[in-house]
Amino acid sequence: MVYIDTVGIADSYTRMLERVFGGKGITFIVEKKADAKYAPCSAASVVAKESRDSILANWKWTEGPNYEPKNSTEFGSGYPSDPKCKAWLDSNCNIDAPFGFPDIVRFSWAPTKNALKCDGGKSGSIVQWEADDDVDDESGGKQSSMDCFVVSKKLENKGRKCGNMVELTKKKPRLDIFNVLGLAKVTKFVDSA
Repeated sequence: MVYIDTVGIADSYTRMLERVFGGKGITFIVEKKADAKYAPCSAASVVAKESRDSILANWKWTEGPNYEPKNSTEFGSGYPSDPKCKAWLDSNCNIDAPFGFPDIVRFSWAPTKNALKCDGGKSGSIVQWEADDDVDDESGGKQSSMDCFVVSKKLENKGRKCGNMVELTKKKPRLDIFNVLGLAKVTKFVDSA
């Protein structure tokens, strides 16, 4: 049995998981607040939170060697409903910077977009990225569809087989910009010297 806590539409995730893992004898319980109802999901939630907290406590800013945001790492939980998170977004919104926020910010969330729309009467530019193939969650933000992360692929004579299980790989379609610019994936370098 697999327990999944969702903020999106539980039925659509359940159908997708059953389609991908059909015939494997796996039962999926996909519910809101599953971490409060089921011990395995609760334990996984604690592990995930501790992992996130550890990463954030040791965060290295990539915006430059002297970059330090206002209120540093006092960004709260990161959830859109958290007042501490909203305050951090408000104090660190800089529409004159290329992206308006440091790269730690989840740009697809509604509070981020709202902060970029209005800053003392000025507005930032809203960019619709080709890679944004997310679906709305119920809090008005964005959440990636699980289909973006899992593609089933039967193994022929490559890789490992685990009984009759199907290998799962992260697979997203190639962005069109790579084709337009004639860019190709390089897997082997040749020394010209």
